[in-house]
Amino acid sequence: MTKLPNKEITNSKPIIIFPYRGYENNKQCEWYFWWTIDQCKEIDSKPIVMLPRDTVIRGDAASFINDERYKTLEVVQTWAVDTCQTWLAGWGHVIDNYPEAERIVQIPGDLDYVDEDVDFYDNLKKFIEITDSDITIGDFQTGDKYGSKSLVDTYGTYSLLANWFPNISQGIKSIHLNRARSEFLNIKTSILRNLLINNRNFAYEQTLNFLIKCWNYDTAKWKYNISTFLLGTLSDNKSFRDYRACVDQIERIERMLSLLWREIKEPKKKDSLSDQDFEQQYALFSSDYDNLRTKSKGIMETARTTLRAMLGGANLGDL
Repeated sequence: MTKLPNKEITNSKPIIIFPYRGYENNKQCEWYFWWTIDQCKEIDSKPIVMLPRDTVIRGDAASFINDERYKTLEVVQTWAVDTCQTWLAGWGHVIDNYPEAERIVQIPGDLDYVDEDVDFYDNLKKFIEITDSDITIGDFQTGDKYGSKSLVDTYGTYSLLANWFPNISQGIKSIHLNRARSEFLNIKTSILRNLLINNRNFAYEQTLNFLIKCWNYDTAKWKYNISTFLLGTLSDNKSFRDYRACVDQIERIERMLSLLWREIKEPKKKDSLSDQDFEQQYALFSSDYDNLRTKSKGIMETARTTLRAMLGGANLGDL
């Protein structure tokens, strides 16, 4: 891909999510963060950094705030229940303050476990500069099939999505996407604005939510031009390899999918439809939901059993 020399050509606003735990004692994470900043400056002279307020108060952003390079950035401090809500705050900041921005590029700032890092960083640079799709998701592989990232997706994301939204599972397969929960997102601002304003938002699993809302259920096709860009391989951050955290993730995925299924599939009362016919439609809807929920519970039980065996949860007793 040809290097894009300045922000006038791309007209993109990059958003980097500052590591929730900071990088005070993590030189690799610090290096990655500032390398990402430098790459984003190729398309925007003053990239946006979303900084959690509680990270600041705990003192985990002290070295960042005291760094001379801090002054070259647009830092937005915000309260959020988790990282995905920080995304939402960043997107809203761009929409409110930069209406001329054509694209928003979101990048996590907490990577410190990259395999084959030279290739990964080169690919990330190209990902930042993409402008030829409606939505591009930065995709990646994991180095350990028994690590938490792979296990959560294999026994949680993929299985639950196939249960609740099988057509979307096929659609994701068609675009060769490995990680439907990726935090790397390059999207047209107009499309992001529509997704945020006219659809339900979540403080978690926002990329997966977007994919579900970008599907045309009448034509069984994507509403937009969605592409993936393979960045490379990310290993698990070992500090997150625990039973409870993985179960938390899978449970919130299931909660979101079941809620969206009800929202999307619930029959709408039309003037031309009799009360009796509408009641029959609703009874069928309720029956379908109960059947899918029963299957979903089975998937959750399998996921918990597997996670306990693979991540050491079998030694934790009944949690």
